Amino acid sequence: MNVATKTGLWLLLAVTAGAVLAALFDLVTTLAWAFSGGTKITLPSLGVSTAAGSGANVLGPEVYGIGPGTSIELVVQHIPGDALALNVTASILGTLATIIVCLAIMVVSWRLARSVPFARSVTHTMAYVGGLLVLIGVVRPVLEGLGKLSIVNSLDNVLTVDSPIGQGSLDHYIVNSIDLLPIVLGVTLLLLTAVFAKGAQLQHDTEGLV
Repeated sequence: MNVATKTGLWLLLAVTAGAVLAALFDLVTTLAWAFSGGTKITLPSLGVSTAAGSGANVLGPEVYGIGPGTSIELVVQHIPGDALALNVTASILGTLATIIVCLAIMVVSWRLARSVPFARSVTHTMAYVGGLLVLIGVVRPVLEGLGKLSIVNSLDNVLTVDSPIGQGSLDHYIVNSIDLLPIVLGVTLLLLTAVFAKGAQLQHDTEGLV
């Protein structure tokens, strides 16, 4: 492996490590804000009216900000305890998915930089990581959806004519929370597992050959 390739791999390792630190910082910031009593959520616009004058004040004193768009961003203070727990868990899972992907990239880059890309342990790790990412991609939107439903149920005047959000069922909020990226990355890693397994087998078969 030439010097330029190795340098690129080491730079990729450094950037990925920085991404892990950024994800952890974002999680700490989110958790600190949540436990101080506030949270930011994005809801589908299901209101029966978007008449002029409708806004945060319609939904009660807990809501002090509404962002524009078909998906409405609310800044809510003093959310119910169950919603707080669900949102915190979903945030942790989201950060965990980011860290898992970054660590997988770091492991592969490290082994490539050392010219030993294939190993049975790496293959098994990639399979576990891929499965875990798919699981996170499925579980996280359910938790977020349950949290959003709990928050909406705690707001005032959600079903009034001036409400910008309206009240949907659980499936509305789950669909609104879906992020396909962890699932796509997980499936990709599972597919790459077969490639690495074949590489590990070839490496094992050729060990000791000149």
